[in-house]
Amino acid sequence: MNGLKNCGRYIAPSLILLLTACASVQRGDMAVAPATAAGVRQAVFEDYMARLGAAVRVGDYQDIHGLLVYKNGHLLYEDYFRGSNDHIDFEGGVKRIKGEEPIKWAPDMPHYVASVTKSVTGILTGIALDELGLTVEDKVVDLLPPELVPQLQGKARDLTIRHLLTMTAGFRWDEWTDDDLVRLWREDDFARFLLAHENLGPGSEWRYNSAVPNLVLRIMEHQLKQPLAKWAERRFFGPLGISNYRWLKQPTGTPEGSARLYLTPRDMLKIGVTVLNAGRWQERQVIPKSWVTAMTAHQASPEGAGYGYYFWLREAGGVPYVSADGDGGQQINIFPRERMVVVMTQGNYLAWPLYADQATDIMRTYIFPAVGLDGPQSR
Repeated sequence: MNGLKNCGRYIAPSLILLLTACASVQRGDMAVAPATAAGVRQAVFEDYMARLGAAVRVGDYQDIHGLLVYKNGHLLYEDYFRGSNDHIDFEGGVKRIKGEEPIKWAPDMPHYVASVTKSVTGILTGIALDELGLTVEDKVVDLLPPELVPQLQGKARDLTIRHLLTMTAGFRWDEWTDDDLVRLWREDDFARFLLAHENLGPGSEWRYNSAVPNLVLRIMEHQLKQPLAKWAERRFFGPLGISNYRWLKQPTGTPEGSARLYLTPRDMLKIGVTVLNAGRWQERQVIPKSWVTAMTAHQASPEGAGYGYYFWLREAGGVPYVSADGDGGQQINIFPRERMVVVMTQGNYLAWPLYADQATDIMRTYIFPAVGLDGPQSR
């Protein structure tokens, strides 16, 4: 099946791991099914996931907010935890601002997903290019809003959409060890700020650049000749049944393409399942199948990983997966071979590599053996 099952009754989440009933468990518009429905040994799955829940609650892992496991057409596990309610002050210098009180996270609470937003931008770009009859080889200079064309100078005039989607645009930029990201958020036009930077040559190197996805959405909105937020609601969010979300804007009015999207973990899972199913949600082809193939293929080579079109290509314990990955520990991890999606939300903002390391450890130590994947374990 392509979607997530519904069933007829509700059982409190805290009891799920204590039950072996064959009936699915009603969770709003989703159902938590017994592990056996996905061909997984029930007792083994319950044991590992119960121990994982306990490890989170006693603090073995820091500030985990939500965790969902989907396999072979079924949602097998969903749990939420008490954690921080911090946020990032972008305009104030990209600083973490501590919330007043920890909260108990819940299924209907949209969570800041950070750079998972970039992966959504990649998806929307594929849908838009297909609608417009454009390709990734089209030149940026031919697609820009007219007011931005004079800003595109020198080697930057050779940019294609592919360069933008693979983080190989060639702009002199450093947001990991320098202040380009801080400066970006203080500007009133992200595209102009980016294009003012020297370009060393498209394709010259892979360099993470959060201004680039914002430029991509600016281009798409101009080419679509309609507000991008309304178009995305009609072409992507609506078909997936995603309505409980917040999507903040660039100063110029186009939706923000790199960070400021808020989604519930269930809706993150819908996105992951749609990618897993080659762009299909239930009976509808929402994302072009060929785009999903290209978007999740190896397009560029940052150190220690592969990169598609705003999706990461990684492995854990020898198991390869595709990841929409955001600061603080927001992840949609898609395992095509295993027909599995793991969604995780955390509150560990600006705390790399803590959030990445513990996410990997959770998968290797608990989730992989719970679903019967053999391989090395970290604990």
